[in-house]
Amino acid sequence: MPGFLAVGNVSIALRPQDLLRRFHAPSYYDGPHHQHASAGGHIWCLPHKRSAKQSEGKQAMKKLADHVEELYLAQDNMNLSFEAFGGRDIDTGYSSVAAAGACTMEGAQRPVHEISQNIHKQLLTVLSMIRDLSGDNERKPCQKRMHSEEVVELLEELITADIPVQLLAQLDILEFEARKDVMNVCCALLRPGMPQQIDRQVVDYLRYHPKVFKVLVTGYANEETALHYGVVLRSCARHAELADAFLTSGLVFELVHHARHSSIDISSDAFYTLREMLLAHREASAAWLEDNFEAFFELYNALLISGEYITERQAQKLLTEILLDKHFRKVMVAYVSSERHLQIHMNLLKDRSKVIQLEAFHVFKVFVANPMKPPRIQKILCKNKDKLVALLESLKIAKVEDERLCVELRNIIDKLSRLSASNSPLVQQRL
Repeated sequence: MPGFLAVGNVSIALRPQDLLRRFHAPSYYDGPHHQHASAGGHIWCLPHKRSAKQSEGKQAMKKLADHVEELYLAQDNMNLSFEAFGGRDIDTGYSSVAAAGACTMEGAQRPVHEISQNIHKQLLTVLSMIRDLSGDNERKPCQKRMHSEEVVELLEELITADIPVQLLAQLDILEFEARKDVMNVCCALLRPGMPQQIDRQVVDYLRYHPKVFKVLVTGYANEETALHYGVVLRSCARHAELADAFLTSGLVFELVHHARHSSIDISSDAFYTLREMLLAHREASAAWLEDNFEAFFELYNALLISGEYITERQAQKLLTEILLDKHFRKVMVAYVSSERHLQIHMNLLKDRSKVIQLEAFHVFKVFVANPMKPPRIQKILCKNKDKLVALLESLKIAKVEDERLCVELRNIIDKLSRLSASNSPLVQQRL
């Protein structure tokens, strides 16, 4: 049935679709025919659009909560199927399951495929909401954003339902696209620039969560999910409270273990994450290292003498950054006062790799340059100074093109040559 548009004393019959177009077109009263009318702006969207967007967000939250429950049920079914055919540990994979068992596992995994697709769809909606909130989304003129209050309310529901951490805990059984979406949503929630209200809630949610850091670090054991978990952990490191909570949890020691993973990708990612946790907020991490000096470096030193080129090199580079940073001065003094640490780096100066030798020099020079050497350190350096000078001379020849390095080498060689067992400041103080 046609509608009617009144213009003055004239009524014009219009079809419903024509009326709809009138809402999206520039206002009739903006035209030259009605210059006496008040100027109006364009009407870009129908009034119900905003509520539809909010309704879509609420539905996404509800569906996500339902899908998480389905995911747990699917995981239980997969575990039962695995155990029924002789499996013992679901984390070891399915290769040992008999052919009949493999068929059953395949049947159990079909719901996971559907759930992954559904989660992928809902998380895209959540990610769009977060980008609306941070202003990252580019919208066409006819597309409205949700009000920030509405988005914050929906994200609060997401956090209250514990959906982010529950999805992280089930990351290994999700398909690749869904895994990536979980990672992206978690990182978006932790991105700087979010409104203070939601930013504070996200940080507190993760800071006091009893399982989140355990889930993230343990995830490094699975090659398919390790890099996803690493990205989320480094996003946590953006916030001082979360970095401090991670260090306090003691899981940094497990992260050091993962730095020796047989996979180069996982080992490098673990080092990257460890670096962010220790150097992103240096005052807090310096205090933690001072309190946990012995336990941390007993484990970390194993990386330096692992015999694996990439592991040793990355461990040396991170150690050099720590020791030469002013925030870690107390850590540096404690480190270069240890005979065991000196022996490690003297041995690394003899490594077959010139690159390892060079990295070892950057730590060794701190032992030599320390003006307050303990007597035992002074004695070891004096006893071995001829061999050490010869090693450093050969290193200088290998890197003669590096002018700054040559200057540093010359200074350290001169200091070593002048060393004697009796000229330590600490020895002189005792005398």
